[in-house]
Amino acid sequence: MSTKAFPADKLPAPMTTAASNSGDTDLITLAASTITTETDGGYKQTRPRNTRVKETMSYTWTCLTDEQMKIFRDFFRSVGTFDMFTFTDYSLKETHAVRFAADLSFQYYQPVGWTVTAQFEEV
Repeated sequence: MSTKAFPADKLPAPMTTAASNSGDTDLITLAASTITTETDGGYKQTRPRNTRVKETMSYTWTCLTDEQMKIFRDFFRSVGTFDMFTFTDYSLKETHAVRFAADLSFQYYQPVGWTVTAQFEEV
């Protein structure tokens, strides 16, 4: 398992009740890898591509201070989308080995602060 860990102790939990126009603030998606073929008779034949169900987690943080934004930014710079790290999800409190699944975009809203959405995928 990775020795790097998401800096949750330095960042507030995502603000699900106060988030406005920031999409899903706590979203877990499960995707099974299935190969599907439809026959001439209209029947579907399926088989697993692999036996693992991929889990992704998406969180939106709002009202981050400049310092919290810099902590988040610096952590992303250290791991990018290539390096794995440990992350404890906010809803189930389970620890996962993950990586960022997409680039980050920070948006500043005057006067409340920074907003960012991060998507993690299990490694």
